[in-house]
Amino acid sequence: MNTQNRVMWLAMSIISLTGLSVGWAEVFMGEYDGTYYPDGLQTMPASAKVVAEGDDVFYRIMITTTPGQKNQDGGNIELYGHRKGSTLIIADRAGGYYWHGQIQNDHLSVRSEYGQHFELQKISRKSPKEGLKPPQDAVVLLAFKEGVTPDMSAWTNAEWKALDNGAMSVNKGGNETKQHFGDIKHFHLEFKLPLEPNNRGQGRANSGVYFAGEFEVQVLDSFGLVHTSGDCGGLYNRARARVNACLPPETWQTYDVTFRAPRLNSDGTVRENPRITVIHNGITIQDDVEIEYSGDRWKGKSEATGPIHLQDHGHPVQYRNIWLVKGQ
Repeated sequence: MNTQNRVMWLAMSIISLTGLSVGWAEVFMGEYDGTYYPDGLQTMPASAKVVAEGDDVFYRIMITTTPGQKNQDGGNIELYGHRKGSTLIIADRAGGYYWHGQIQNDHLSVRSEYGQHFELQKISRKSPKEGLKPPQDAVVLLAFKEGVTPDMSAWTNAEWKALDNGAMSVNKGGNETKQHFGDIKHFHLEFKLPLEPNNRGQGRANSGVYFAGEFEVQVLDSFGLVHTSGDCGGLYNRARARVNACLPPETWQTYDVTFRAPRLNSDGTVRENPRITVIHNGITIQDDVEIEYSGDRWKGKSEATGPIHLQDHGHPVQYRNIWLVKGQ
């Protein structure tokens, strides 16, 4: 094999292995529901989140229980596992015990050295707002129909990719609406984050949605994280989401937002800060939060308006079904 062929073979092998690894990550990663058996008499509802944290090497498994009685302890634990063939092997210490088990065929089973055990089955959740239809008075910014390439004429960056699944994908810079908006009664957007198991923190499927061209709601793969203001649904460096409502990557998620634009003085300085409510996958995560602002973006203007801006942070995030109803 000559040098050129050897290099090509190595490159294709790496691509192939990466694809297999991501494929396995998708098999195991996600949400699980089932039962905790703390002893021979009691049972409790239990759930788990499994997060890929390394290219087919490590998986983090967070298991929580819901006690059925007041003043009753659960059995919340966090474990690590690794793939062996078609099985995710779990062997770790948590909560003072050694646990062993596996995930196979969408079933998670793990048992302590003293017999406590969890039996959970993988589930697939959807946002209750997915596919929400725009009302008659809506401004449609990216119409969605399954299997139809979307019309991107409402947007300024023609480099973004119009996909045949009805979405558009981040590409070569940010993108914003040609039209500017102030108050928004209802803004709807759907997004799908790529699975990037080797990345961490802000490097994991990063993007963002800006209102009036200035105020960001973070878009990030924060599934299974102890979240901060920089995580999905956060108001960056201002307020974290009240609840981590993230679904796993490669799942369509939704934002439904109410935005009250800043109120200006006669010289364009801000008299009243903007306020925002964000519903993520049907859960209110920001509730009429004031966003402090001290800039001069609207100096000399009578109204605080701006585009809807979608951020390019170097990740192939997909967006679809984007529309809004203007505020009163």
